[in-house]
Amino acid sequence: MKNIIGAVLIIVCVVQCNRQDQSTPPKVAPNNQANIETVKATYDAFGINISGFKIRDLSVKKNESLYLMLQKLELDEQQIYRAIQKAKRVIDVRSFKPRQAYRAYLSKKNNELEKMVWEPNDVEFVTFDWQQDSLQIYRASRAVTMKSRQVSGTINSSLYNALSGAESRDKLVYKMSDIFAWQVDFFNLRKGDTFKILYEDKFVEDRHFDVGEILAVELEHMGDTYTAYRYENKEIDGYYDKDGKSVQKALLKAPFTYDQRISSGFDPNRFHPVLKRRRAHNGVDYAAPYGTPILSVGDGTVRRAGYYGAAGRMVEVEHNNSYKTKYMHMSKFASGVRSGTHVKQGEVIGYVGNSGRVTGTHLHYGMYRNNRPINPLTVDLPPAKSLPQDIMPNFKEMRNNLNLRLFNQDTLGITVPLTE
Repeated sequence: MKNIIGAVLIIVCVVQCNRQDQSTPPKVAPNNQANIETVKATYDAFGINISGFKIRDLSVKKNESLYLMLQKLELDEQQIYRAIQKAKRVIDVRSFKPRQAYRAYLSKKNNELEKMVWEPNDVEFVTFDWQQDSLQIYRASRAVTMKSRQVSGTINSSLYNALSGAESRDKLVYKMSDIFAWQVDFFNLRKGDTFKILYEDKFVEDRHFDVGEILAVELEHMGDTYTAYRYENKEIDGYYDKDGKSVQKALLKAPFTYDQRISSGFDPNRFHPVLKRRRAHNGVDYAAPYGTPILSVGDGTVRRAGYYGAAGRMVEVEHNNSYKTKYMHMSKFASGVRSGTHVKQGEVIGYVGNSGRVTGTHLHYGMYRNNRPINPLTVDLPPAKSLPQDIMPNFKEMRNNLNLRLFNQDTLGITVPLTE
């Protein structure tokens, strides 16, 4: 009997043990990986993981060179020499300017410089990366986004003041005056003149940094309306009126960015102030300040650039088979300007001076048609090329879209609401 009772007790114990095993999960040996604390990578604006670095944000000081910057960051002479020699293959090592930002990445272990990022402007940056004593230097750029803006107004005193609400308004004024350089004297705008401008604003990381291109513009001046649209493809880049005709003449009205006082006009019978006798004055004298940049009034080839007696330092530009221009009494030539050089309209070719036979500082500007002197102030300048006919359908579609954004009007001139 005792044997039977013992057997029953053993069976009950086994059953209970099995129930406990099923209801209680087995204990598992701890996993060492699960206890390791994960370190999250933190990247800065230049795409560098800054978790393992001490960061120093610095700026270039006056007269500070790359040599002095690296010396400040405690590189030795050999390291600095190698870095400068390698940097010369990528950047102009003379282009470091005061207040430019740069960031140093120092090792947390030994405080040694491992990376450096220099920002020459708001968009570009240059990375110096020391990888096991092998320096890599490379350029990169932040993403630039464009946002179109429309601004309009009425002129009371000046176009600059009328644009008081626009960012970088000085650039807008310059761009607008450049578009209508041959049609409108921007120093003679009148009270009551009106304007509308559709242009691009450039942003980097949601921060405004520059004005892009003007896309469309209208100016009402002294009863006349001037309109221009920017059209661009692989072969064409310029401004055209509503009919596809270029708004930019082949030659500018004057060889300066801004208006300059005329001290002596075109006169075939002028009394010469030095020779003290009557002599033809085959050009226009501008009493511009010494050193004022002189612009080529059109595309062309430099035929002469040198010192020519009474003319002093002179540049002669041939624009086509019919037209050429001369610029005399310069203080110096622009870099690279010499006989045979091709220059673009608006390119600086020299600077106002008083070389040659003169009584004071000025520019003598002459224009010639078929080698005969003509008055550059009264000449009817030749128009630039219009758009080819096969491009006109595409241009008209673009023009209509720009009109909708500039004037809030559809192709029939009906005002419509704009949506972002």
